[in-house]
Amino acid sequence: MDETHLSPGILLAAESVNKSYGGVRVLREVDIAFNAGEVHALLGENGAGKSTLVKVIAGIIPADSGSVVGPAHEDGDIAMVFQELSVVPEMSVLDNLVLAARSSRGPLVPYRRLRGTALDALSRAGLADVNLGSPVATLSLAKRQLLEIARGLMVDAKVLILDEPTATLSDVEIERVHGVIKELVAGGHSIVYITHRLGEVFSLADRITSMRAGKVAATGATAEFEMKDVVSHMLGADHVPGEKRTPPQADASAQASLAVAGLSALGQFEDVSFEATSGTVLALFGQVGSGADDLVKALVGLTEVSGGTVTLRGERLSLRSRHSTQRDGIAYVSADRVTEGVFLNASVTANVSSGALSRVSDRRIIRRLKELSLAKEQAAQVSLDATRVKEPAFAFSGGNQQKIAVARALATRPSVLVLNEPTRGVDIGARSEIYRSIRGLLADDVIVVVYSSDIVEIRELADRVITMYRGDMVEHHRVDDIDDASLITEILNGRAA
Repeated sequence: MDETHLSPGILLAAESVNKSYGGVRVLREVDIAFNAGEVHALLGENGAGKSTLVKVIAGIIPADSGSVVGPAHEDGDIAMVFQELSVVPEMSVLDNLVLAARSSRGPLVPYRRLRGTALDALSRAGLADVNLGSPVATLSLAKRQLLEIARGLMVDAKVLILDEPTATLSDVEIERVHGVIKELVAGGHSIVYITHRLGEVFSLADRITSMRAGKVAATGATAEFEMKDVVSHMLGADHVPGEKRTPPQADASAQASLAVAGLSALGQFEDVSFEATSGTVLALFGQVGSGADDLVKALVGLTEVSGGTVTLRGERLSLRSRHSTQRDGIAYVSADRVTEGVFLNASVTANVSSGALSRVSDRRIIRRLKELSLAKEQAAQVSLDATRVKEPAFAFSGGNQQKIAVARALATRPSVLVLNEPTRGVDIGARSEIYRSIRGLLADDVIVVVYSSDIVEIRELADRVITMYRGDMVEHHRVDDIDDASLITEILNGRAA
């Protein structure tokens, strides 16, 4: 490709890049350039197109049109560190580094030659104190994140794409990662930095690009932006809040209550107190690493708590295990439908009845007609085709699999329904149907608590919202009483907002 038109110092650039999935445009005429010796922050709300863009420039997926150019592209000097760590915990540090560097030529692995390269990569990634023979499972989360960076350095990548590299790290660990990034930039590398933590951006990045709806909304030197500018570019100046809804009116004296008092989990969240009542949907809103995800898991017995109490209708609950919370009438819909939400190889009928065997059995024998009837009943409640309940879950789309997970939870006739990112990766049509199913429970005296990192979901589903930041509860609002910019600022900057 002709790169003579590129300015000196540009290692990688996307020019007029477009990408669609199923007729939906996710990237629209994107132009962006990454310079040597810079940290370039790539910002945007969920669905803005950030992940698709970096996958295109990293060569993981092809663009529909447009081009990716630059010396790093021509030489293949690009490495991507995903938010979900790809290191293999059971293998040694050296083996993990060799996996990243090994070419496909021949069956033999040149360990002797790669050992020196591995030591150099570890040193440059701030891991000079790590033994090559150590199992990765023995490393801290921060060191595993740095090991991911070292894997990129094994192939001498000039451009490193880091997707939320500090999302689950403590402040001390974040400082260590930032220190390594600054040293790499000083050595001429280009760092593409995806994050939702705006405080990090202003302390680390040299340049900012904000994306919205698949387009570049704004780009420039970090010094040209203020926090409010970035939030405005992410949301759009003409942003209109979600549809206003009037919460269902209920007799306050008859409302069921889930009271959380001083709940803490070491290293995850601290001293959280709130009350959730039937008749309204309470949302916990925060980014990855805010503690909100861990908090909903604590409510269902999946995260060990270190202090505080939870009471339901005045009775103190045991959070020792998922079994104990199920016994107390708390149903849970996981964010990970594939490994925790549904049994992929089982039918819809078996999935729905799996948590409600007492409803379909007699003398410990499952009655198939009862089981089928329950499955059809719950399928109708979540707008799933009731004629397909005998089919295995893997035969359904992701959105319909999520409906199965919700139906499975509803079949237990819960007193409390806790949902973790209930529509992650679900299309807009299925989202609306899931929301309708969830809100339909409010008339049945069910208490609904949901965690979401999606502002649109907060608007469309919740009546009240609690914002969280780095393990702390920031504020508690009626959804209709606060604008999106204020909510996002709270979860990105905490009480300093």
